[in-house]
Amino acid sequence: MAALRAEFTARFGGEPDGVWSAPGRLNLLGEYVDFNGGSCMPTPLPYRTLVAGRLRRDGVLHAESLQMAEHAEARIAEIAPGNVSGWFAYVGGVAWAMNQQGGADIALPAEFGADLLVDSTVPVGGGLSSSAALLSSTALALLELSCPLRAAAALVPLPVGGCGPDNDALRARLAAVSMDAENRVAGARTGGLDHTAALRSLPGEALVIDFRDLSIEAVRIDATGAGLKFLVIDTRAPHDLADGQYSSRRQACEDVTRAAGVENLRALLPAEIAFPELDAAAARTARHLVVEETLDRCVAEPSIRDSVGERTLRTWIRHVFTDMVLVERARALFVDRMPVTEATWAELGELFTESHASMRDDLGASRAELDVAVDTCLAEGALGARLVGGGFGGAVLALVEADRLNPTAQAVADAFAERGFVSPVFLPLAPGRPADRDA
Repeated sequence: MAALRAEFTARFGGEPDGVWSAPGRLNLLGEYVDFNGGSCMPTPLPYRTLVAGRLRRDGVLHAESLQMAEHAEARIAEIAPGNVSGWFAYVGGVAWAMNQQGGADIALPAEFGADLLVDSTVPVGGGLSSSAALLSSTALALLELSCPLRAAAALVPLPVGGCGPDNDALRARLAAVSMDAENRVAGARTGGLDHTAALRSLPGEALVIDFRDLSIEAVRIDATGAGLKFLVIDTRAPHDLADGQYSSRRQACEDVTRAAGVENLRALLPAEIAFPELDAAAARTARHLVVEETLDRCVAEPSIRDSVGERTLRTWIRHVFTDMVLVERARALFVDRMPVTEATWAELGELFTESHASMRDDLGASRAELDVAVDTCLAEGALGARLVGGGFGGAVLALVEADRLNPTAQAVADAFAERGFVSPVFLPLAPGRPADRDA
């Protein structure tokens, strides 16, 4: 952080007023379900995006990044969807979305501007939510930098403690702002998972986020205490959620939701899909039956079937239902079926692998590098492995025995070399913390 402050001073001729940061996130389970009313299970990563900022009073937002050669600036009043691009669309998009929210506690004063300098250790394009880390840290920075101008502009001042982790209600709104910026200005039609995880996570804990009501529940998943490790593999296969493949699948979900006349796809499943009273084998049979029965009902209804076609229902939409039931089963393992035992971890690994098969075979969101990483981990004895994030590239998560961590990583590196893939990067997974002001 000291280096970032020094670089800010060198570039802008004065010290920053503060430094804010937000984490990347690792989603243990639940892909393509946040915007469909399902639950997800993310945990914050130790890798963070930092934003050093200083207040301006001329309405201009100026941003530079240590990872990008170019700098960008625009008058905040002139920022709108379609007239900013590249990485600045995320930064400028936050300012635009804060004003679009219309609330006196979030809107920026007319004369507000800022100088920002961004640095990040979150792998870009790895499916670890580098974009949401940038959006969330920027949102905190802009809101807190605006404090000196808010009273004069008759805007609501920040409460005591500002945007700190205790102010969950405000952070939930900033997560919505960040998602709006990414969807409407940056052009990536993501759900609210990444932004909620960055702003509302708890140190060292996984969250279960229920996107029907945005409620959160902390879940302790202590792999280290069980003699296990999470291995995160950045395959370095490019991953861009703004390229249309993600959006086409989201659009299909929206079409089915509209045709079914429900608020979200989760409403098409039964209320109880975790089966906490069943063992692993019985629960697997029960959830497969629930998914297939739900799909059969959708196919039998002409308006739903005709909205996207039976093939899409039995592939893309099947994946959404599958990951919904997997997340709720995982929550049950660590909350309802206590104590946590060796069998608990074995079943969690099975849920990971089942999710990957669904992403690969039904959603069509995997690719060779991801499959090789998953298959190699499983061949080396991993309890389970899956691609994480929106797919089409990015990272793989594996649950491995602690003493198999390095041999498994080496086996993946060897498998990539044999196939001529770019060398993967192995990311140590340590407890992370939510977005916050660092200085």
